[in-house]
Amino acid sequence: MKNEFLKRLQIAFPDFAAKLGDGSTFGLDNVQTPATDDNLRDLEQSLGLLLPESYKALLRCSREFWLGSGVQFGHPFLHDFEPFDALTPQQQRSILHKGVSWPPPSQGMLCFAEFFMEADGDQVLFDVSRGLVEGEYPVIYYAHESSPPSVRQLTATFPEFMANHLLSGLS
Repeated sequence: MKNEFLKRLQIAFPDFAAKLGDGSTFGLDNVQTPATDDNLRDLEQSLGLLLPESYKALLRCSREFWLGSGVQFGHPFLHDFEPFDALTPQQQRSILHKGVSWPPPSQGMLCFAEFFMEADGDQVLFDVSRGLVEGEYPVIYYAHESSPPSVRQLTATFPEFMANHLLSGLS
């Protein structure tokens, strides 16, 4: 499975594939089967939004893969938090005690990977709020353990993230 993934990756993301090599340096693991066009249509329908062609190219390489303990690409999902009033009293107290705003700043963004650049459990997301711009969404880093939790743009496009930021964020 890994070898087929690496071959597909060389075509779709040559700069990233060159840096990744055979994957052993970065602990390539848990490589799953590639997504089909039908899978991608179903995913877009379930999310209610279009995915960038560049990201779909990655999913056509593998639906899921991990790099060491720092990156876990998997099933994308929207950050869709309940309104404050709908939270349990314990959850409300916890938020008030921490003094953070609600919902978190990642509200409405599409998470596509766990990315432990600063802390375990941080994520990379697409900011889908403005729709696709020239076929891409900005790539955002969500630092959930910072005080307060924060988001910041890493790159303007997914290919830029793959080529220039993903592996460097782990070194």
